Amino acid sequence: MKTKKKNRFLTFCFSMLPGAAEMYMGFMKTGVSLMSLFMLVIMVAIWMNQGVINVVGVVIWFYGFFHANHLAVLADEDFAQVKDEYLFGMDSIPGVESVVKKYHKWIAAILIFLGASLLWNSAADVMADMGVDMVAQIMWRIGDYVPSLVIGVAIVVAGIKLIGGKEASLAGEQKFLEEKEQGENRSNSQEGE
Repeated sequence: MKTKKKNRFLTFCFSMLPGAAEMYMGFMKTGVSLMSLFMLVIMVAIWMNQGVINVVGVVIWFYGFFHANHLAVLADEDFAQVKDEYLFGMDSIPGVESVVKKYHKWIAAILIFLGASLLWNSAADVMADMGVDMVAQIMWRIGDYVPSLVIGVAIVVAGIKLIGGKEASLAGEQKFLEEKEQGENRSNSQEGE
């Protein structure tokens, strides 16, 4: 689909939903990725019962709104030069497939965890419908808290690993600088002889 400037009023109306105005103007990759990201943030926040995650959704909403309206006011020449690309340069990253292959076990584990959580909550609903309210209540409680706890622990572990990685990186840089300095001192002492 060829991108072209559209009705400003309709662009403004569509810009109320992140990605919709971009799609309306013909930027399908940008629009789909922006809308998907916005919806994913909302779904994760609801599923984890962590409303604070929706702050990211608000930022995405503002980005989408201003991005669409910025595109709408571009001069025709500038508008024609705008490329339709996925967010975060996903379509230009070499080796995306190799990253998926490299981390396929982690991706599989995450998908299994998400699927098991959904099945657990569905089983709790079935128990409630069958009149086994006590079991359903226990299952709902577990279904509400376990995903939040697992993801929270994963975030903390990732943060600790990042800190540890930074410390190891700093230690490596310090060692490199010391070796470089010693090498320079040796060179200077050999030149002085």
